[in-house]
Amino acid sequence: MAGLPFPQDPEAGRFIDPISLTGRIDDPEQQEEVDLIDLFTEDGQEEIEELDDGSAIVHLSALKGPDESPDFYENLAERMPEYELMSIAQKYLDLIDKDKEARKKRDEQYEEGIRRSGLGNDAPGGAQFQGASRTVHPVMAESGVDFAARAMKELFPPDGPVKAKIIGEMNDAKQKKANNKRDFMNWQCTEQIIEFRDEEEQMATQLPFGGSQYLKMWFDPEMRRPRIEFIPIDNIYLPYASVNFYTASRVTEVDDIIQDTFDQRVESGLYRDINSYVTSMEPELSKSAKANLKVEGKTDTGENPDGIRRTFNIYTWLKTDYDKITGGERAPYILMIDEQTRQVLGLYRNWEDGDDRRAKLDWLIEYKFIPWRGAYAIGLPHLIGGLSAALTGALRALLDSAHINTAATMLKLKGAKISGQSQNIEVTQVTEIEGAPGVDDIRKIAMPMPFNQPSPVLYELLGWLTDAAKGVVTTAEEKIADISSTAPVGTTQAMIEQGAAVFSAIHARLHASQARLLKVLARINRWHFDDMILEDIIDEIPVNKDDFARMSDVVPVSDPNIFSDTQRFAQAQALAQRAQTNPQLYDQLAVEKRILQTMKIPNIQDVLPDPSKVEDMNPALENVSMTLGKPVGAFPSQDHMAHIQTHLDFGTDPMLGASMLMAPKFQPAVVDHIREHISFWYLEQMHKGTKMDVLKAERIPIADQATMARISMNIKNAVSSQLAPVMKDLQPIYQDVLKLLAQQQQQQIPVDPNAQALVQAQMAETQRKAQQDQANNALKAQDMQLISQEKAQGEMTQQQIEAARLQTQVAINDANNIAQERMKGMQLAMDTAKIDAEQQRTVEEETQMLHTMEESKPEPTKEST
Repeated sequence: MAGLPFPQDPEAGRFIDPISLTGRIDDPEQQEEVDLIDLFTEDGQEEIEELDDGSAIVHLSALKGPDESPDFYENLAERMPEYELMSIAQKYLDLIDKDKEARKKRDEQYEEGIRRSGLGNDAPGGAQFQGASRTVHPVMAESGVDFAARAMKELFPPDGPVKAKIIGEMNDAKQKKANNKRDFMNWQCTEQIIEFRDEEEQMATQLPFGGSQYLKMWFDPEMRRPRIEFIPIDNIYLPYASVNFYTASRVTEVDDIIQDTFDQRVESGLYRDINSYVTSMEPELSKSAKANLKVEGKTDTGENPDGIRRTFNIYTWLKTDYDKITGGERAPYILMIDEQTRQVLGLYRNWEDGDDRRAKLDWLIEYKFIPWRGAYAIGLPHLIGGLSAALTGALRALLDSAHINTAATMLKLKGAKISGQSQNIEVTQVTEIEGAPGVDDIRKIAMPMPFNQPSPVLYELLGWLTDAAKGVVTTAEEKIADISSTAPVGTTQAMIEQGAAVFSAIHARLHASQARLLKVLARINRWHFDDMILEDIIDEIPVNKDDFARMSDVVPVSDPNIFSDTQRFAQAQALAQRAQTNPQLYDQLAVEKRILQTMKIPNIQDVLPDPSKVEDMNPALENVSMTLGKPVGAFPSQDHMAHIQTHLDFGTDPMLGASMLMAPKFQPAVVDHIREHISFWYLEQMHKGTKMDVLKAERIPIADQATMARISMNIKNAVSSQLAPVMKDLQPIYQDVLKLLAQQQQQQIPVDPNAQALVQAQMAETQRKAQQDQANNALKAQDMQLISQEKAQGEMTQQQIEAARLQTQVAINDANNIAQERMKGMQLAMDTAKIDAEQQRTVEEETQMLHTMEESKPEPTKEST
């Protein structure tokens, strides 16, 4: 285990939280929170910056790692008396036995979950007769595998588990540094640490069965890179009184290693040389570990050819007088003990060099399924263990019933026998059988046993139990699989919220644990960056160890609020609908990009280029680009009048821009492009008059604002002398563009509101007639029925008949009144549509008249201007 820092300067009285990365300046009169994002300087020197309000920010010196402070991270056991080490080892071995006994039931629950998965052909229960079914219902295994697949898809996508996130004001330097760190850490997780994904997948697969699982990360000096390992819950011992993994007084990690690994750690100095011997007995395994061996198909041979031995890594708090830094005060340490020899192998400080608080550093990261009271979370064996047992029992009962009904089970009359010791009767074969004296009917010799057929009630119960078990940790996809893609977004979102509550909470916990794991990786990078084998990646991704002093700009790629593509598609669908409803409020290009990103379309820029990202071109190349339909743009540094003149000459030439071949593409684009040049020309004129950088979008003093207003009045001369001729030459092109737009509108067939109202009225009249005919037919049928009843029975009077007819007539009148009201509404809508159409026609005529007057207006002379 390598060393462990988080920075702290005792003289400055600064304390640092290793999780939130915030610092505090202790002052008798004032305490100020300081964000560590602003605390680290480029040159690594410590300085104090006084602020206007009297407060101060302490800029810290560079952080120290094990290479810079090797004495702090040394093995303290090397210079402690043997009797002191034996006392510590004996004390903690006794505590480990008590912790192991306290979690005995927990180990049995984990074992039962693995067995009930059926993967090891070892599920408990079932009938004991020959040929009884040993089938196991797959609900436990299916839920575990399904959860792991969904979790890994979010936690570890193919590109890596890290993304950049800028907190606070963003600038190019911050964004570039965050992107470099993101790319480097993704390279580490996908290529350098080759076991990263495998170990995390093992954790995700076992998490539903154990409730809590752990990942351990450290630096391997032999491989010269970070290492990660999955630690199952049966290899973690916590005290009986612990309520949280991270605040427990001690955490014991069971580390079973082969003799070769043990010797390597002794040679590297991680372990003391205790002159141990190779044992021939393997360490005792937990019940859950034995159940897992059956799933893997392994068998214990009783031998130990690799010399497997057990060591304990205990993350605890100690008081020792042999640590000159603590002076006997309580502090966090990592204690390593060999179970075989019962000797201390190592004792390391587990806090940052210079940290007065001595905050314990994390090397083990806990992942939780469903938290409960205490330090251990619960898993599928706790949630659906009983349902899984019932499902397996029901499934076996159905299969056993089918097996019994098809088996040759019968009663045979005593005295009857089949000749010989045994007979194998084949299909279509005729075999003789001897009967007792006086028996002349073979059916009197043997009788098949009358067993019941498989129960349909039991089959229905099996289906109900399956749905109940899957509903515990179900996901939204299972509930909205039949919803159409055109369904309302609100309905889809409601189904997602209903079906994903449990899984969403689990995913948020996994996201938080992943963030802790990445912080451990960043700490290892900061300590051992210079010792790593980085190949050629460092030339492509410019990072250094100081970049990892802060971790606020990179986070897990997973989203704690979204855990499935279904949610992302629902959000994209909602965004598309809103952008279509209010197109003036949305950036349509950004909306389209968001939708394509959700669909995971690669290389979006190839199929959807950004028109705002254009290059600075010369005027001739811009003319060609606009003719070909490619985007162009104006830039502040250009000669705008020269560009405009070049575009006008090209656009008014009947053989070039004004030709039938080029005008449809060129003229609309050049009008927008010249508008950009005129805007930048205006800014250039303002800059000449005020000598201020008018391109900056920031607030300027009031005095400067008044100066800009006076300069703006003088620009009128430049407008009349330079811009007026341009607008005159642009007028023919603008008119052609208007004509082109008018032609395009005429090609689109408009919907006549009068025709719509007429169709609706006709439909209402048809519906009214159908209702009236139906009512008349009902009246006739009722009359016939009344007459028949009167003739047959003579009990119905004429008054009753008239009352029934009156009631029917009232119903008919009500239907007619409703239809008439609808007809009036349709007529009113039609009249309103006619009025709107007349008003629209009047507006268009007035607009056309204004355009005509504007064209016929004489051009102003220079003197009048």
